Amino acid sequence: MNKEQWQALKTRDPSWDTAFFCGLKRSKTVCKVSCARRVRQVRDVVIFSTVALALEAGYRPCPFCRPDKPQWQGPKAELVRAAKEYMEIHSAEKFSLEIMASALFINGSYLLRTFKAATGHTLLWYHNYVRCEKARELLTHNELSIAAVGDQTGFLSPAHFSRVFKKTLGVTPSEYRAACLKAMDS
Repeated sequence: MNKEQWQALKTRDPSWDTAFFCGLKRSKTVCKVSCARRVRQVRDVVIFSTVALALEAGYRPCPFCRPDKPQWQGPKAELVRAAKEYMEIHSAEKFSLEIMASALFINGSYLLRTFKAATGHTLLWYHNYVRCEKARELLTHNELSIAAVGDQTGFLSPAHFSRVFKKTLGVTPSEYRAACLKAMDS
């Protein structure tokens, strides 16, 4: 390891994240240069030019900085992705922060704050948005009644479905269906 590499490690300079990777001898993990989870001493660090070489040497990827996944955006982005995926799978169910937080193994308040900070929307808004998007597909490609579409997408009543659909997408389900039919006719 040269002085320039050691300085990059000490300052956790992210511009060096793809230039080399540091293996930590004690924990047998390999980290990005910018990883803030470990205190490093020069005698405890092994330099690798690629993550693959570190893995071949028996090191495992750091679970915090994920050097093996260059597109990884961090734990908060991963939490938001998991929350969105959960809501897409469970969109027809009644929204419950407690159940969702439990399924994601996270504190509900932290989940709310993180999701709002990352997306600018609340969890409930996103849950309703996913339901409305699924309802749009059914309204466009299916001959179900509007009440049946609302029921199939998890809304409690036709009135609730219509109110949430209009608030989320700006038009009522019947207006949306009429516009779709008009577009298909022309």
